[in-house]
This record gives sequence, structure tokens and C-alpha cells, in this order.
Amino acid sequence: MSVSPKFLIYHDLIGFLVMVRSKSNRNVGTFSDAGIVIDESKNLLITKKNGMIKKYIKKDNVFMFSPPEGSSDAGFNLEVNGEKIVGIPENRLRTLKKKKKWLRI
Repeated sequence: MSVSPKFLIYHDLIGFLVMVRSKSNRNVGTFSDAGIVIDESKNLLITKKNGMIKKYIKKDNVFMFSPPEGSSDAGFNLEVNGEKIVGIPENRLRTLKKKKKWLRI
């Protein structure tokens, strides 16, 4: 499935490769590899890497997403403030439909 970087925050994030940087620690400017997103809730992003499952609070982190390795979209990384993706994934899609009406995309 092709996902435009412009609409990534409205898309279901399960299956995407993700890197994480905390917003509270300003001294650390580098992203750490978090693995692959396996589940998503309103306030959490749950990832799996090397058999370990970790949970990240969306509003407290900055995420860098890249498409899965076998995807046709490989080649872009998108940095997203976690506050932009807070909410139920199904409701994010609804907000896109409302914005499209006004943006005339």
C-alpha cells in the first residue's frame, strides 16, 4: 500500500519502522531505534525489537517513521511530533476527511 508522507499521520502506523527521541531530554538530539510498530492505542505506540516489547507515550516523544523494508515507498523518513498522532487511529482518518473538504486536495 502506498502512503504519502503528507498523509502519514492520518494512516494506521502498524508495520512501520520507528525511531524515537524524547522531548523532555533536550541534550539528546539523536533518535534511538525502537523497532517495528506492532500496536497503537490512543496514547501509546507499542513497538517490538529483538523480541522485546516497549511502550512509548505519544505526547512525550518525537517519532521518525519509515515504511517497511519490502514496501514500494522505501526511501523516506518522516519526523513527527507525538502530539500530532495522539488519538484513536480511526478518528485520525475522520479528521483527514474533514480537512480534505477545506484543503481541496
